[in-house]
Amino acid sequence: MEMEFAGTPRQTGQAGRPDVPSWGRVLATTISLWTSRRLSRLRRPRSALIAAICVLAVAAAAVVAVRLAGTSSRAADGPPAASPHGAPAPPAASEVARAQAAAWIAAQVNSNTTIACEPVLCTALGVRGVASTRLVPLSDSAPGASSAPGAPGASSASAASAATTADVIVASGSARAALGREAPGLLASFGSGDNAVDVRAAAPGGAAAYQAAVKADLAARQSGGGQLLKSKRIQVGAQGAAQLQAGQVDSRLLIMLAMLASQHPWRVVAFGGASPGVPAAGAPLRQVTIADANGRAGPAGAADLARALAMVRAQQGPYQPAHVGTVRLNGGQQGLSIDFAAPAPLGLLSGDVP
Repeated sequence: MEMEFAGTPRQTGQAGRPDVPSWGRVLATTISLWTSRRLSRLRRPRSALIAAICVLAVAAAAVVAVRLAGTSSRAADGPPAASPHGAPAPPAASEVARAQAAAWIAAQVNSNTTIACEPVLCTALGVRGVASTRLVPLSDSAPGASSAPGAPGASSASAASAATTADVIVASGSARAALGREAPGLLASFGSGDNAVDVRAAAPGGAAAYQAAVKADLAARQSGGGQLLKSKRIQVGAQGAAQLQAGQVDSRLLIMLAMLASQHPWRVVAFGGASPGVPAAGAPLRQVTIADANGRAGPAGAADLARALAMVRAQQGPYQPAHVGTVRLNGGQQGLSIDFAAPAPLGLLSGDVP
């Protein structure tokens, strides 16, 4: 029976157990006693030395085995080891998709648009600098939610009415499936499966009317692209020509290129601005890089580029680009980059703007 004296603290180990001598101390004591008892019995000092060395070797092996066994036991029974350098766990797939969608909207969507979003997505958009006055929280995307964090005073909208009260809708989960029926115009998609986040254009006249307008706009872009290819003042490579013929180029770019070609011959270096997860026919290319068709450099080429830049910057309304500026191309030639924001307006080529 173990006894304790009053007033004497009891020594405990790390796990609250009584402090006991380590295996190394026990073995060292055992070796000392064994050696002192046997050395006196051995007649030759050399034999005594060899015996002591053997005992020490066996003891060292025993200590290593005991420590390894203890380490294995702790690894099996204890909690999982922390990640090296204290690195945090990687974000969930849903968080990654929301962050990607918010970043794309902040960089690519027109700054004048209103955006309907689930509360968690409204928060992600606010982090990216989207003004709270542009956000319309979806009230039925989260039980009991009536407003989005970071969007004080904003009125809430149901998933069905968002297609008429906002310009752009971003949603995931069950709200994503519902909005797919109300707003069929997919602008971009991030993630996959249950973690996917969709960015859609609103359909103020209803889904059927919107789909009809999209179909008519595609036909107009195909016709406009074919006409642009006939111009002798626009040079387009094989890939660009195929994109124009397929109607994959934004109507605003077609009109802008025709306007610029009326003043000076240009070469289309490349179309760009593809929307993630969406075919170009559904979300046309909104960016183009052009260069002097004659390859002129020096003051003359710089003057032509400056005039074109000023002309593009002077545009108003739907023809005002989100970004425009000069770029240096391979080979050192200067080019002009024109980038329009999403969503692309429908009916510009036919004059039937909804």
